[in-house]
Amino acid sequence: MALLKAGKRQEALQMLNATIAAHPADLAPALYSAAALYLEDGNWQAAKPLAEQLTRLRPSSFDSWQLAIQAEQAAGDTDARDAAINALYAAWHSALDPNIQSRISFVRERIFGPKHTLIAAQTLEPGGGDIVLFVFQPVGEGADPAHLIVVGSDDDTNQRWREDGTVSYGTLVYHLDTIERLPDGHAIVRPYEYYLDKPSYSQVRAKVAGILAGTVQPLSGTADRYWAGEAAGSP
Repeated sequence: MALLKAGKRQEALQMLNATIAAHPADLAPALYSAAALYLEDGNWQAAKPLAEQLTRLRPSSFDSWQLAIQAEQAAGDTDARDAAINALYAAWHSALDPNIQSRISFVRERIFGPKHTLIAAQTLEPGGGDIVLFVFQPVGEGADPAHLIVVGSDDDTNQRWREDGTVSYGTLVYHLDTIERLPDGHAIVRPYEYYLDKPSYSQVRAKVAGILAGTVQPLSGTADRYWAGEAAGSP
């Protein structure tokens, strides 16, 4: 951890791998830290076996399964990913730790775009009038980022579409939007897609990848240039 704080990631990984190879009595912390670092670097090939070993050691750990989900997603193993998601929900429902009980979402992937890396979070039990299914947040933007991609459903849209006859009453309209928070406290919401059925993560991810690549445009207006796939530092 001291090496990481000093910005020496490779040295930290070398020490973690040496610790894992030495088979200490409690191997889980080193497995977790190494797998997390590899995932941050986009190296799922190294992260996947560590995450799988970690879940075998701690099969009731929410955080362990969260890493496994990301590794299996990156590897393209959707069956293993879905099994890991089910195990994460089981760990969440059975958790005695109040910090785990209070979780409202989990990270299911890191998406590496030409300009930004996003953390994709999924709400554990979406509900209420305004529903949030997925939130995509840039890495390094802090707890209150100025730019987000959000998938959800809201009462205002549902009511408007029902009243003008676009959808029947009882239908939930989901939408994928980019949100740009302005310094004055206002926000610009740019819709990219509407769904009359609850969208799958695969559907949403494909649209997000297009936004990051600059190949997908909003349904009206111009895109937030933050997402346009331009080189960092472009005017």
